[in-house]
Amino acid sequence: MYATEADVARWLSSITDLKHDPLPLPTESDRVDYEGRQRKRRKLSTHRHKLPSPPASEPTRAMADMPPSSLKRPRDPEDPADRAHGALSSSQSDGAHDQITPRPGRFQQIQTAEWIPFSAGSSHSNQSWTSSASSHSAPVLKRPKSVSSRTSPSRQIRNAEINQTGFRMGSFRLDTYPNSLNALRCELRDIGLGDGILPASLENELRRADSEMPRFAFDRDEGTRAQTEAIATDLPPIDWVQALMKRADECELNRECEASWNGEIHAPILEQAFRINRFVSNGPVDFRYAQAAQIIHAYKPREAPSKMVDFCVFYWPGKGSAEEQAIEDICQTRPAQSINHTDLGDLCKRPIVLSIETKRPNVERDNATLQIGTWQSAQWRSLRHNRSRSLRSIEFLPGIIVLGHDWQFVASILDENGKSVLLKGVRLGGTESELAIYSLLLGLRRLRRWILEDYWPTFVSDVLAVS
Repeated sequence: MYATEADVARWLSSITDLKHDPLPLPTESDRVDYEGRQRKRRKLSTHRHKLPSPPASEPTRAMADMPPSSLKRPRDPEDPADRAHGALSSSQSDGAHDQITPRPGRFQQIQTAEWIPFSAGSSHSNQSWTSSASSHSAPVLKRPKSVSSRTSPSRQIRNAEINQTGFRMGSFRLDTYPNSLNALRCELRDIGLGDGILPASLENELRRADSEMPRFAFDRDEGTRAQTEAIATDLPPIDWVQALMKRADECELNRECEASWNGEIHAPILEQAFRINRFVSNGPVDFRYAQAAQIIHAYKPREAPSKMVDFCVFYWPGKGSAEEQAIEDICQTRPAQSINHTDLGDLCKRPIVLSIETKRPNVERDNATLQIGTWQSAQWRSLRHNRSRSLRSIEFLPGIIVLGHDWQFVASILDENGKSVLLKGVRLGGTESELAIYSLLLGLRRLRRWILEDYWPTFVSDVLAVS
């Protein structure tokens, strides 16, 4: 298995004596070009001198044919040299093994918690993990990375719940909220049900138009008929309602994008509720497309992505009025010089009252909740900006989530810790039937009246401090 003394002697005698037969000097082609170019090394031919190496023996060739396990010498655990060699081999093996160990995917790396010892200190410490781990300290869980816009909506909502600048989910059935909000909620709920919302004088007209309006939609009560007649004035004709319903069905069946729903379904409904015609508002309450309205940096949630909504309903104070002047004065000391939590277009000087987030049907319900919840929590921070006292009279912020045909009223309040709570669960109406469209229009008009009679006077006294 090993070379004999005679084999070694024969090998030594075969070595060329370099003293009497030196190696040839390098030629010019082997030299380095001083201009920075390296010539190729000439391939040594078989007749040139080579460095000596011991001859291969038969036992050596036989060893190559043996399995690797049989080549190992049994190690003595009591031998210090064997123990040291074993430790070195183990570390080298582990190092090689690390090169082929599968690594977790990007999402797994974000989700996986990393344990570090207490003694490791902050991430700015220069102390290595090895030296930290050598101290026998109890482990602590490192803070997870902040979520991004690509994180799942459910995890983003969870992050918003534990973040003070976020919001938490609430319910009209489980949470406590102001009486004023409860009164508005009940009115909107009744309108959404469609019971007696239309004057009886419209029944014959709708029947002639082959309408499928149910009989309970008409108010036949003598005590409330006059009020219903007044509220239902200037409703769009039945042919407009039927055309809108047909187009909404096409959007759903053809799986059209959110922009189609916004431009051809949602915007015309808002025009009917807040404008005299397509371009002229019906008084100081109007709406704007707000898909590009970013939250101002000062009001963005910490450690969470910012969000936007699709439409904003605002109040437009009269030109030259005391309210307009107060807004201009306040904006001089506010972030981005805006009265709101965004500064897109004229939203920087017209207070936002109602925010609307829209999605296609049957998709992204959590995303819609996340967007309007984040948006309104920023609006609360905007309302409380630079205030030494809390808001006295603004008790809630209304909002709407639209999922295809379905329109849901939501509202955010502040809990005892000043955190925004988003309450959900009241149907305003929809676009899947004639009755649902009329319910929706009357519900939006009720919100417009609430803005004029309740919210704006409160905003003027509480935020603008104008008597």
